[in-house]
Amino acid sequence: MRLAAVLLVLAPATQIWAQEPETKLVIQQAGREIGREQFTLTQGRGRGAPGNSLHATASYPANNPTLRLGAVLERTPESALAKFQLDLEGPGGPTVILAAGSGARLIIRTVAKGSEAGRELPGGPDVVLLDDQVFSLYTAVADLATPNGRSLTAVFPRTARRSSFVARREGGAGGGARITLTGDIRGSLATDAQGRLIRLELAESGIVVSRAQD
Repeated sequence: MRLAAVLLVLAPATQIWAQEPETKLVIQQAGREIGREQFTLTQGRGRGAPGNSLHATASYPANNPTLRLGAVLERTPESALAKFQLDLEGPGGPTVILAAGSGARLIIRTVAKGSEAGRELPGGPDVVLLDDQVFSLYTAVADLATPNGRSLTAVFPRTARRSSFVARREGGAGGGARITLTGDIRGSLATDAQGRLIRLELAESGIVVSRAQD
């Protein structure tokens, strides 16, 4: 698939996202704001299929950004991966990363200007797709976490990095949840009653993501 064709697929989705109420996030590292993110979490997937959809955009820095990212994550009612797209616009030009699951396989394709590459990785129901700069993707971790702790594997499609960790769920204020992360990914996250991210803290990187007050 050519880059232009991929971007045409993404463009209509961006128009749909704007019609939904957005949750805004502030991204800080070592106490300093480094970026902003907006996302929507809705019931249903493309073409009316059941499940849920996460649509996110992130900017680094928030003002006059040099890097913009757009992500789409669609999951089935069983939380299985249905669709993943990550669109990057930075100094190196546009790049689109697509991922799809098929049983125990995860297929990732990267389309950039003048190049296209694909790779296959182990997949399965305990695999979540994350990114180091799109933090609302951690919503999927919250959905899969259990009170006794669930072992998960995070795949970062940009680099094919894999991280094994355990997500343990506890009750949160107002019907939300608090999830503790241990293992290769250490930290905590909290969601509201609708499953939307409220706060995320990652120990290794010093990243703190929180709801914007404005």
